Amino acid sequence: MMGSSGEDALKAIQKVLDPYIRPREEVAQIRRIIALHLDSCVEGASVSAPLALVDATTPASLSHARGLHREYLEALNANIQARNDFKAQCSRPIRQSDQVGSDSGESGPGSIEEHLATIRLERKRGKLDVVQKHLEILMRKPAASKDFMKTEEIFKDSRPLPKVPNELVTALGLDKTATSAHLKDLIDQLEKHVLGTKLLLKREEQLLEQVKSRSTASPETVTDSAKVEALGKTRAELISWIETELGKASGDDLDGGSDEVHRKSRGPTDSLNMDDQLASIKEKYTQYTEARKALLQLVSQQPKPIIKPRTQDQDSQDAVESGPIPTAHLLAPYLEQLLAISREQKGLITQKSHLNNTIMKQVKENCQILDHLADESQLIPAHPMPGAGRVKPGVSDAVPTPQHTEVSGRIKPWVYAADAAKIATLEAVAEKIDEGQIALEASVRTLAEIDVLLGGQQGKQEGDTEGGEDDLWLDEGQQPGNAANTRKHTDKWGGKVNESKTVFDLLDGNLGLLRSEQDPP
Repeated sequence: MMGSSGEDALKAIQKVLDPYIRPREEVAQIRRIIALHLDSCVEGASVSAPLALVDATTPASLSHARGLHREYLEALNANIQARNDFKAQCSRPIRQSDQVGSDSGESGPGSIEEHLATIRLERKRGKLDVVQKHLEILMRKPAASKDFMKTEEIFKDSRPLPKVPNELVTALGLDKTATSAHLKDLIDQLEKHVLGTKLLLKREEQLLEQVKSRSTASPETVTDSAKVEALGKTRAELISWIETELGKASGDDLDGGSDEVHRKSRGPTDSLNMDDQLASIKEKYTQYTEARKALLQLVSQQPKPIIKPRTQDQDSQDAVESGPIPTAHLLAPYLEQLLAISREQKGLITQKSHLNNTIMKQVKENCQILDHLADESQLIPAHPMPGAGRVKPGVSDAVPTPQHTEVSGRIKPWVYAADAAKIATLEAVAEKIDEGQIALEASVRTLAEIDVLLGGQQGKQEGDTEGGEDDLWLDEGQQPGNAANTRKHTDKWGGKVNESKTVFDLLDGNLGLLRSEQDPP
């Protein structure tokens, strides 16, 4: 009740203060507008004192005042003069009464009493006048009026404020309407969720009733082995559900398609890294199952007390006493072990999900880099791998296949293209070597024909010609002085050194003698 009354009081206070509370931007805008208005009224002159707080007893000077300020001060001086005249008129009857009293004081004691009564009344009147004077002074103060804080009364005689831009008003109206529409949408969504939850609850209740009606086994007829098997299946389902939820919680940034891609893209490296952890988890699960079986056996094999014939007094006393002895102390150690094992399993599952997400992200980055390099590569299009048409990255993410989701599947085209390029290069080099060999043989034959035309021996055997082929190439790097040695090396296959034959040796006359004299001995 106290809480509701406090909330009601807060709501009432908030409702009262709502007209006076404005946003910070609106307050700043109002202050700027007021400052501009006052500046226009003062016309740029400096104000040494507040315009509204003036002394109502002394007239104000009009030397530096201009515009509306001057008119206000003139009206104020006129008001002060009128008040002074009123006070002077009020003081005159008092003096006349004094004179009348002094004149009448000369006649008898009755007049004295009247004079005293008049004095009392005058004193009382003076006190009341003082009170009235101070009340009027207080009422003339700005804070005494009821409408002191109302903007309508403050800016009653002032210039009209400049109009607010239509864009600002439209924006404020749109913000309010958008907020109300957003709240309505949220309320509608909440109602839809509540309705869907109720329908789902009714459906689950119907399914539960159907299952109960179909099931024929009673709790008393269920054996321990069936319970163990049911517990094992429940544990497996619970573990799979926990793994799924942890995977969703830690991998919110990855969508469903990328999850399937990364699950299918787990290569042998991931399985090798997880074998040890899976083995340890299986061992702990086995220990957990054995502990549960031992616990069930211990509970089922509790020693039964020997029932002795009891008297009526003992029966009544036992009815008053407590029921069977609790077995919580027997289950406490096993429960602690189960809690420790569950914590370890939860930690292992969390670590496994974290490692899986890290590996998925790394594999995804590697696949993106390989796809980018494959797009810019000129080697893979020149030597494509047969039966491996490359799919674009967007299509491969939507429809994952083993050839395009695994890193090895993206590396195989590079390996195949490199091997194909190497084989093509070797084939091109071999073809060029064959062409060079053919050209070399043709040049050798051409040189032999030239040698014959220049006077070489017609009956030289083909073996001699082939034996001198290499020496012809050696002659290019030798000097002219070694020509005789070269010719001797060429004719070594014939068993003797032949004299060189030139064009002049074929001519008749003594020209051969001249040539022989020039040759060295």
